[in-house]
Amino acid sequence: FIPWKKTYNWYLMNEGKTVRKVVRILNKFSISKEWEGCVLGLVRLVSSTVTGLNVNPSAVFRSLGSHPLFPKAQICVLQKFPDLESKAGAEKVWATLALMVLFSDGVDDIRRLLDCVRSPRSELSVLEVMEMLYCMATMLFAMRSRGIPITNRIHYNISYSLYLLESTPGIVQPLEEGRVASSAWSDVKLSHEQLMILNHRIKPGQTVKIMAFAGTGKTLTLVKYAEKFPELKFLFMSFGKAMAEKGKSLFPSNVKCKTFDSLAFQSIGRRYKDKGKLKFRLSVSSITCLLQNQEGQSVFVRGKIVSQTLKNFFSSSDEEICEAHTPLSFENPQGQVELVSRQEKEISVAEAKKIWHNMKKLDNAADQRYKMTCDGYLKLWQLSKPQLSGYDVIFVDEAQDCTPAMMDILQSQKCGKILVGDIHQQIYTFRGNVDTLFTMPHTHLYHLTQ
Repeated sequence: FIPWKKTYNWYLMNEGKTVRKVVRILNKFSISKEWEGCVLGLVRLVSSTVTGLNVNPSAVFRSLGSHPLFPKAQICVLQKFPDLESKAGAEKVWATLALMVLFSDGVDDIRRLLDCVRSPRSELSVLEVMEMLYCMATMLFAMRSRGIPITNRIHYNISYSLYLLESTPGIVQPLEEGRVASSAWSDVKLSHEQLMILNHRIKPGQTVKIMAFAGTGKTLTLVKYAEKFPELKFLFMSFGKAMAEKGKSLFPSNVKCKTFDSLAFQSIGRRYKDKGKLKFRLSVSSITCLLQNQEGQSVFVRGKIVSQTLKNFFSSSDEEICEAHTPLSFENPQGQVELVSRQEKEISVAEAKKIWHNMKKLDNAADQRYKMTCDGYLKLWQLSKPQLSGYDVIFVDEAQDCTPAMMDILQSQKCGKILVGDIHQQIYTFRGNVDTLFTMPHTHLYHLTQ
């Protein structure tokens, strides 16, 4: 490991010491959502951290001259970092490279940048450039984790460029003759990236992530994978019933298609339906009617805070409701946004705990006002630590939309798992589905870009 690569991987695993280290660095360079120039702080960080060896700026800049983003980066350095003009060291080099990465429209721009700096006349080593990219990847991921509104596209471009840089070009073996059954896509020519995935025989306990762009054949890849290994039993998990039904017509017979909700309902939700205690969701008005503490805040506003607290808890992997699940702010009756006070958080947590306690009750004395919801029985299913026995491999489509609760369920499975997703297509962020595809540990990583 080079230092920043190690930091990046430890940060993705939420290792405490590394997280604290990264937070200190962010604070040192004023990289926060309160400062509009936080991206400039990132460039300043890169220029002062990744100093490298004895870099000859003139040689590096000559090698960068053919890149279309080089002039733009030079102008930005001149305007935003005038102090670097007078320095003879490597700071200006790394600031320029960092800006070119930030200006990149896609992976091709970064790969072209790598080709420039890897030329013999640049005098930069590959390890030095990787160090810079891992530094930027770490900080960009941390910035999003801390609520800084920055596009995830840049982080993705860097991470995929690093993947291409580090992947040793190998020979992808053709599919074994007779192993792929005929299907609606039997005449489709698979890409090199798809063949790499199909030539990976998954083992129990492995987690394979497939980061895929739209239109790159995600579903086709999964169908072909199931066809290649007919002796394995697969479970295809999706979010919507429509996708699960469509999957039944696409996948071979060794694949069962289910939704997260249907599995949770079968295990937990059905009991509440049989008792007449099931409801799709609890509205803010219905929660307001259940509140006991009438002091302080407007009852309807508190109802919204308690409602959001329950939603955040349901989507989390946590076992108990706590203050971390309460929203940071609320909109008062005058339409103004206010921060939720510590006292209000304590009251809301207590109210949410009481509602959740009564929602779970199934005995004859259960209060029928407290209905169980779909998100609620999915949470109970997660807390029960279910084991999906009878399957060798679990496919998860649109994995970028998994909540932490869903990811916790998947992580506890002993079979192999293949997660396919595109973080640029998240549509369930309102349910707490934020960056879980990136944060879940994996044993193997593939990309679909073609």
